[in-house]
Amino acid sequence: MIDRSQIAAVILAGGKASRLQQVDKALLPLHGKALIEYVVARARAESAEILISVNRNREKYEYLGLALIADYRDPFSGPLIGIASVMRALQGDNQVAGLKYLACFAADVPCFPTGLVSKLGSALDHANAEVAWSICNDQLQPLFSLWALSTLPEIETAIENGIYGPKLLIPQLKNVLVNFPSDDPAQFLNINTQASYERAKSLIEA
Repeated sequence: MIDRSQIAAVILAGGKASRLQQVDKALLPLHGKALIEYVVARARAESAEILISVNRNREKYEYLGLALIADYRDPFSGPLIGIASVMRALQGDNQVAGLKYLACFAADVPCFPTGLVSKLGSALDHANAEVAWSICNDQLQPLFSLWALSTLPEIETAIENGIYGPKLLIPQLKNVLVNFPSDDPAQFLNINTQASYERAKSLIEA
């Protein structure tokens, strides 16, 4: 059984937001709080440590009091580099802290199921898998996933081969897909356009 003390979390906020005038999406206000604050609150309940993958405006994230990790190569190229960068940062500490897994969250998706990491962990443990990832109503959610830290070499090799998204790599690893069916239109709502931002304001409660 995977314990919360074995799990670190990364909130992926390292993109360019090219579809939203390149604003820093994670810092957009939603009912008086930045989007990332919603994600931090839920991630904190299910992980021993939280890190943020961020490549710009680092000073604007400092108020959160969390470790800020920049891409170790090819900044803004994709979330897989953010995942690898955080794993590399944890490498020196995981023996001491007992960390063995990395849970991933998207900074621009403020609403996702409570207990998501616990359910991913149970599935990963039961299947003896290397990564567990999410699906909701037939829509894959690869950024909501749980990875064994031991997958770092495979991730780095994928990056060397030009693979920058987890959706392309996960099927090459021993993986388990976990279903989170929902009739709530706010669940996994990705805020990447002005229209989706306005929709989130009406669907997601403060």
